Amino acid sequence: MKQMMRWFGLLSALTVAVVAWAAEDDDGMAAAREALAGPAKSAPQQQIALRDTKITADKMEYNYKEAVAVLTDNVVVDDARFCLTSDRLFVFLEGTNTLSQLVVLGRVSVSNDNRRASCDKAVYTKADGRLVMVGNAKLKNIDKNGKESVVSGDKITIWVDDQRMEVYPRPMLTIPAGAAEGFKGMMP
Repeated sequence: MKQMMRWFGLLSALTVAVVAWAAEDDDGMAAAREALAGPAKSAPQQQIALRDTKITADKMEYNYKEAVAVLTDNVVVDDARFCLTSDRLFVFLEGTNTLSQLVVLGRVSVSNDNRRASCDKAVYTKADGRLVMVGNAKLKNIDKNGKESVVSGDKITIWVDDQRMEVYPRPMLTIPAGAAEGFKGMMP
């Protein structure tokens, strides 16, 4: 019974961490939009009907001594709020079921209705609410008209709790045509 409770706690902790990553209100580009077009009007919070989160992989191991779960090959986290896929997922715990860190490796992809994130490796640390995406890191926001805003770089660091991010080195921001009205009047 204790083992089942630990697994339940592990899965709950995993869900909380990935929700914080994928379903944050800010798509990471609010500052860029505000600088270009003035303050954006926030949309009302959308309620999502919850359902069971399903986590599948070809293999899963749990090391009790190290308090780490390792899911490998064809990892899929299917939640009402997001879908995460990767080659490997490491879930580090403090005690029996308190999440401390997630490490996601290989073809990392997280998506929901209007956001997509991808990279080669992602590390989420609960203590500081920080998500670090490295290797072909890309965040994409899709507006109601289907237009995509994209920020990409070698490394994207997102502080989930503070709703801020840093892209370094070689950041690139792609804004859809017609969305950069804030540039009007800058050039004669």
